Amino acid sequence: MYLIDIAASFLFVLKYIAIAIAIIISISSIDDLFIDIVYWVRRFIRAITVYRQHPKMQYSTLFSVPEKPLAIMVPAWHETGVIGKMAELAAITIDYENYHIFVGTYPNDPETQLDVDRVCAVFPNVHKVVCARPGPTSKADCLNNVLDAILQFELQASLEFSGFILHDSEDVVSPLELRLFNFLLPKKDLIQIPVYPFEKGWMSFTSMHYLDEFAELHGKDVVVREALSGQVPSAGVGTCFSRKAVLALLEDGDGIAFDAQSLTEDYDIGFRLKAKGLKEVFVRFPVIFDGSKEARKKLLRGQSIRDSNVICVREYFPDTLATG
Repeated sequence: MYLIDIAASFLFVLKYIAIAIAIIISISSIDDLFIDIVYWVRRFIRAITVYRQHPKMQYSTLFSVPEKPLAIMVPAWHETGVIGKMAELAAITIDYENYHIFVGTYPNDPETQLDVDRVCAVFPNVHKVVCARPGPTSKADCLNNVLDAILQFELQASLEFSGFILHDSEDVVSPLELRLFNFLLPKKDLIQIPVYPFEKGWMSFTSMHYLDEFAELHGKDVVVREALSGQVPSAGVGTCFSRKAVLALLEDGDGIAFDAQSLTEDYDIGFRLKAKGLKEVFVRFPVIFDGSKEARKKLLRGQSIRDSNVICVREYFPDTLATG
């Protein structure tokens, strides 16, 4: 009887703990419910209005705009074997000609420098930048060094870049990404495309957690944020700044565009540019090369051919809790 009383008391307490937790979860989920409602209502309204009145733009339209000079900025610290392949893959696969890649390295990281030198020897539009201070420093500090090198390159080459694009060394760049940025510049000052991790096995809980988070964030949350406030947070990769935006950041920071003291400089930039009245946009632009019935049959249940073929950044995210 004594054990039965203990078990009954335990279950009684457990019941009210479960009720309390359920109430807390329900309250904390109100904002998520609000985002869900706004997203689906907006999507329904646009489906019966905008998309019925205007045909969906095809990717071929991106080729109608003359190529403007674009600069890709890639910070690299201890990226031997990664950064070289990334720059080489981008140089081979990007469907664009008028662009340059600037890779930020550190004086105390000769292995990464050597990796970049090999790519620079093959592709003249890839340039190595050596930061002033030994690494590792913050990503923002590295980007400031890269941006300074880009501005010096402009003076030497007598050109002005129209867009400045952020990428990381592990990024797989979409072939038509620069075409999309080129099409939207200079009408937009901050352009963000989705970032989606590569899918791994279901047992890879850490990387699959990233996949779920980014699918939710860049599939719905940022879409709603832009619709309600016009403000778009930079993801730190797949972000393009107009020349006007970069000059505004330089002026705002007394010659320093990225806040080296901030660990969330990408979010910080979105707020700074919005406060200056510059235009920001989050773009989920589909590129469908094959829209046949056979191609649609290969999709997973509930998967849209448009949503599954957007111009985006793909990368492998951390696979362990320690590296996450």
